Parts: sequence; structure tokens; C-alpha cells
Amino acid sequence: MDKTTLPLIGTITTGMGDAKKFLSLTGYLDQFQSILGYEPFPGTLNITLNAHSTQLKSNLSDLDSLLIHEWTDGDRTYGPATCYSAIITKPSNGKHIPIHVILPEKTRHGANQLELLSPVNLRKTLALDDTDELHISIHGTKR
Repeated sequence: MDKTTLPLIGTITTGMGDAKKFLSLTGYLDQFQSILGYEPFPGTLNITLNAHSTQLKSNLSDLDSLLIHEWTDGDRTYGPATCYSAIITKPSNGKHIPIHVILPEKTRHGANQLELLSPVNLRKTLALDDTDELHISIHGTKR
């Protein structure tokens, strides 16, 4: 199997605020800790991909991934999500940090949207504002 990098480019956007609630649920927190190796900051960083990167995003299914499993709390079933290891870089200053791209099975985001997980507040750590450009390098092994 070949190692590969999928380079994506997008801009920071303000999300809907739903991730903060979901990321704090024990059923997800326990899995993030055991599968990703950390408890994520309560919220995702939302990216709007450019047109070329939106097309490239369809190649994610060719890469190995980490599965966050569906679970239930007795009243409700919470859907699975697929995660990919990546590094984000703010091109204006070269700062970068390892993260995970998360693709929830249930989402209201369009194909040009991407959500990023990290144990730190990415906006503060990289001094990010809405409309800032961000480079996302997704690393994986081709299936």
C-alpha cells in the first residue's frame, strides 16, 4: 500500500455550533480518546473548500481512515463518523498543527465543507479568523 497526501485548500467559516454539543457527549468522547488518542476541543473548525479541493475531497474514500462508531444512550442513536489524520497550515505565517478531519455520517454541511478536530482551540492557537486561508494536508495509505 502506498502512502499519499491529499492537499486541500479552503477558508475559515463560522459553523452552526452543533459540534460543541456532540463532541461533549460521553459516547463520542470515549471513542475519540481511545481511537484518536485525545479529547477534542469542544467544537470543530469549519472550512469552506475551494472548487478544486471540493472535487479532490471525493478521493478521501480511497484513504485509510479511523471510524467513530454509532452508539445509543437508550433514547437516541448517534451516528458514526469517519476521521482522517491531517496537518493544517496557515500559509500567511507558516504555522502548522496536526489535526483530524471528521466526516459525520449525519451532517447538514455541503460537499464543500470540512470539519476539523484537535485537542486545542485551533482559532486561538493559529490566530485564525473567518475568511483566512488554510491548507489541509490529509495523510494516509491508499486502500
